[in-house]
Amino acid sequence: MKTKIWIGCALLCGLITASCNDFLEEDAKGQLDPKNYYASQEELDMNVYALYQKVMKTQGYTNMQLPQWMGDDMTANPGSNKQAAAEFDAFVPADNNKGVTECWQQHYVLIKAANKVIAYASKTPTTDEEINIAIGQAKYWRAYSYFTLVRVFGPLPLRLDPAASTDDIDYAVPLSDEDAVYTQIVKDLKEAEEVLPTDYSKAPRKMFGANTYITKQAVKATLSAVYMAMAGWPLNKTEYYALAAEKAKEVIDGVETGKYEYILEREFKHVYSVSHNYTNETVVGINYVADYGWDQDSQLTSSNLFESLGGWGDAWGEIQFWKDMPNGPRKDAIYNPKILLDNKEGGKLVNWWEKDANGENYIAEYHPMFSVYTVGVGNTDYDYTKPASKDMTNDHRHRIIRYSEVLLWYAESQARADGTPNTLAYDCINDVRSRAGLAPLPRGLSGQDFADAALAEHGWEVAGNWCALVTRRADQMRMELLQKTFEERKANRPIEVAPGIFTQESVSIPDKATWQGEKSIYAPYPALDASLNPELKR
Repeated sequence: MKTKIWIGCALLCGLITASCNDFLEEDAKGQLDPKNYYASQEELDMNVYALYQKVMKTQGYTNMQLPQWMGDDMTANPGSNKQAAAEFDAFVPADNNKGVTECWQQHYVLIKAANKVIAYASKTPTTDEEINIAIGQAKYWRAYSYFTLVRVFGPLPLRLDPAASTDDIDYAVPLSDEDAVYTQIVKDLKEAEEVLPTDYSKAPRKMFGANTYITKQAVKATLSAVYMAMAGWPLNKTEYYALAAEKAKEVIDGVETGKYEYILEREFKHVYSVSHNYTNETVVGINYVADYGWDQDSQLTSSNLFESLGGWGDAWGEIQFWKDMPNGPRKDAIYNPKILLDNKEGGKLVNWWEKDANGENYIAEYHPMFSVYTVGVGNTDYDYTKPASKDMTNDHRHRIIRYSEVLLWYAESQARADGTPNTLAYDCINDVRSRAGLAPLPRGLSGQDFADAALAEHGWEVAGNWCALVTRRADQMRMELLQKTFEERKANRPIEVAPGIFTQESVSIPDKATWQGEKSIYAPYPALDASLNPELKR
């Protein structure tokens, strides 16, 4: 049986994979006709497995998430090979930036795969339930891709047909504005919500006690995030905060009654740990496993470890954000409390800002170091007092949405919708704060103050997790705070990181640079695709 699955997935690689050159071009020679490749339940499953392989590739390595470096939680090495990240950090990505091209390409590849399942799955001679599960997965991940792309690029070409060969491709697809893109996202998610179950029973749909396929409740949580995005910039449809609160509450009510499986981990150190890889705090995860043709591991194992310690050093903690985050177990799990020199057993533990007797930095990067994706040697839970693994890959699950976020989305959106936080909103935010080692918010806050507190809390919950559906950049974009980050990076004022010790950011913005509004927020369209489609102009 497993041999059949591997053979089927190998065949489907030719069926679904897009060209490395642009998201539309595809060599159809020798391909199977997708209309004829849904002749059994086994073939339907293999098509969904192939879809999930494309899901993994949207996050398998860092490039596709580089736009998130605009957020005020992360910065980049201004040298080394991190120029693509540094361009986003300075709000000036070029149209050939690898973050621009690969974010665009990989998500459109996933869209194409989803379109084919949506178009042809109903031809399978199987039950309606099985067809609904397949189409529900595809509609969810198509919505996920467009939700990612619209927040990075703005107006988009909406591709909803299967485009089986190059003969079917229109290279001048007009751009749909953000409103139209969001309308399609909501449509796909609502249709997925209607047909998906709340639980699965066997692998790969459920593994290690966690639903790994998308469920009805996962769609509800995603809709809450989408409605919140629609309530802010650029649509500014503030009435959508009420819808966001409604969807989040449906998830929370389901958890309270035992209908849905989600939990809030008791200790934050377990939120990203490999020993809790399939924690049910994760509402939506991307699963990196070697079965079912999903043969790409996550390449983020050494992404947080500084280059001077033998890692990749993809993201550094932005100093002001690190300083502003309240101390406690959450901060100690997201950042290294201290750094092990040379990443070797028995090495000296130092603060990132410390200097040796000669006045030289112990840590060349001279920034806080994230540990969100770090694992210990032998794929064990990471302990900052011991060496971190320098292996390139493992099966660390990417946490796309967590239940703590759903609690905070309810708290913020309810307060913004109603003008005053209710009892449940206080309970939600205080549950999250309690785990972080913080005192509860005092009762009687204004709606604005409470909502802003929930916004800040969410930023601390997802700090450094560039794979999250709603990153710090996404929150800042919604609330029109990216310009503030731009101006702060431009001013680059000294920050006191310890008594009498001041430092500045490594990536700064030139004095003559000015905020360009939408042009500063959105990435340029990829140069190659823009050359093929004259509609792709900024």
